[in-house]
Amino acid sequence: MRNLKKVLALVLALVMSLSLVTIAHAADFSDNADIDYSEAVDVMVAAGIIDGVGNNSFDPNGTLTREQAAKLITYMLLGENSEKLGVEGTSFNDVAATRWSAPAIEYCASLGIIDGAGDGNFYPAGKLTGYAFAKMLLTALGYDSQIEKFVGAGWTIPVATIGMEVGLHNGMENMFGNAEISRQEAAQMALNAIKAPLVYYPNKGNSITVGGTVVDFSSQQAEYVTTTLAKEQRISTRTLTNTREYTVEFGEKYLPKLELKGANDAFGRPSYTWMYDRKEIGTYVDDTNLVGEFTAKVTGRDLYDLITKATLDDSNVTVYVDGETEKTVLGDAYFAKGNIIKSNTETVGNTGNGVLTQVFVTRIEGDDETKYDVKIVIINTYLAIATEDYD
Repeated sequence: MRNLKKVLALVLALVMSLSLVTIAHAADFSDNADIDYSEAVDVMVAAGIIDGVGNNSFDPNGTLTREQAAKLITYMLLGENSEKLGVEGTSFNDVAATRWSAPAIEYCASLGIIDGAGDGNFYPAGKLTGYAFAKMLLTALGYDSQIEKFVGAGWTIPVATIGMEVGLHNGMENMFGNAEISRQEAAQMALNAIKAPLVYYPNKGNSITVGGTVVDFSSQQAEYVTTTLAKEQRISTRTLTNTREYTVEFGEKYLPKLELKGANDAFGRPSYTWMYDRKEIGTYVDDTNLVGEFTAKVTGRDLYDLITKATLDDSNVTVYVDGETEKTVLGDAYFAKGNIIKSNTETVGNTGNGVLTQVFVTRIEGDDETKYDVKIVIINTYLAIATEDYD
């Protein structure tokens, strides 16, 4: 009996773990269990931007070096063409022209993406901080280091500020910018950069000299690169306010084989699918609008506290149980059934131990008023329930 209980416990643990992760064609590394940013690693590996370190290992927690960062960003910008780069000499005393990373280092240096250490050296094997890598990515997005004050004392402050504005740190709440950045953190930050819009300075460099005084007319404000062609929107559909212009994301210009599609997963959760060269990389839950989740019983009061009546009024509520639609009603109608009221302490549906319940609330901007799309997703994570102690 003891062995049977162990087997059932192992099966339950396995099924629960499978239900909590994203169904995806993940990169097959021996240390996949150590990868926290699996989506980023999957996409970066599929696009050829980053790879393992040999022995079928990715080394997710290994620190990214300065030369690895240069190679990564060069591939983001040039793709397979980066392999065609060659150099006869380098700008740094400690980077030989024959070094594997020399072409990438020279390419990034020519674009102002990287700098030396001020002593004529680059220190290619040196470790890199999160702020330093963010600065490189922001420069690749089009931000000017001089204009944005990415140089000199206090350079980390504007880097951190603009980095948060464009979303470089999305999904990385536990990362500290002044600490060394790991390989998987670099993959996540690079993926965030791929989804960020490119910028430029409309009048950069325009100046005249009047009576020996230089009058600078250059733009000190970065503006988005835009397009009016909807078909070019493969990564984002972000538009500028009161215009018909779409922003051009990094991936839309530099990674033409990469595509991001929105959808629901098999359980009804808001999700998206990454594609590369028309092949699916994986489908991932979009937790942007995830307001709460439970692995124990859920009551009407629990849902009321999460969503509130004001949000639910006249909004669409959909309940999914194991991927099947159970109810699709308006907010008021759902309230009328007594399912979501402050005083309801009854268990909602078949929620409880062995069941994952997630609540997604998406704001929908309409012409007249704001409404919300609410998804309550209930996923049973067990195979069976034993009601007797069988020997």
